[in-house]
Amino acid sequence: CRVLRQLMTLFNDQLTTDPNLYCQEQYSVYRLTDGLCFGIKTTAISDREQQLLDVFAERIITTSRSDIDLWRERLQSAHAVEDRPFRLVHFLFNPTDERTSEEIQQLLSSFFSQTSTLIPFSTHRFTIIEREEFVIEAELHDLFLALQSDFVLDGKVLLGQQRATGDIAVQFQLEQAALTFVPSTQIERFLPAMTRLASLDDRYRATLVDQFILSLEPESRETILAFCRANLNVSLTAKHLYLHRNSLQYRLDRLTEQTEIDVRSFEGATFLYTLLLVA
Repeated sequence: CRVLRQLMTLFNDQLTTDPNLYCQEQYSVYRLTDGLCFGIKTTAISDREQQLLDVFAERIITTSRSDIDLWRERLQSAHAVEDRPFRLVHFLFNPTDERTSEEIQQLLSSFFSQTSTLIPFSTHRFTIIEREEFVIEAELHDLFLALQSDFVLDGKVLLGQQRATGDIAVQFQLEQAALTFVPSTQIERFLPAMTRLASLDDRYRATLVDQFILSLEPESRETILAFCRANLNVSLTAKHLYLHRNSLQYRLDRLTEQTEIDVRSFEGATFLYTLLLVA
């Protein structure tokens, strides 16, 4: 990487790409756009150099708290199955300084319940793991407006899917990918964000299809298509499928159970219908 070589020339032995070294407290850690991480001794960086580094590299937060480190590692692994209920809430702000980042983290920690865990991934990217208490969207909207006003910065939030159990690492990766497409200064719910992701990013489209569609039997897929084409009208769908209304209701209940998506809602039906079209 040409940028890294230039930085190594500038900082000499003050810069390292060895994680065993740069995870120590005396290093400031950065990640380039290609994913390469490096650390520079904090005492070797002037204020102006700090500002320049923030332009082309993302500041990564390291911590000595073992539980936070373990969660960060789990979320960024290939798979991590959780057998307890969870929901992820993702925050992404414009790059900010470390002091402002600490103040934002304090506000987020005080807003969410004590059963939730805040995981910082950089000075401006945070994920909350909710467990027993799940924040109300309207209250989250008020918090987000207050954060933007108090710190005079733009950002966006993705309210993830509430799961009874599941692979929290895959969930995290999908929702982080969807977060990149959420418009600035907006709070987005899981289903609209995933529908947009399936439409715009072919790298994750296959993962979404695999997670929500491939396990469905042909009968279930036929039901989704007919239900959407009938504008979510149960009576009309039952007529088109030559089913009794109660039989269709059973199929819809079964679909919701299989996918953890409420197919009776407009957002849920749109999401599953989109995945069927691109599968």
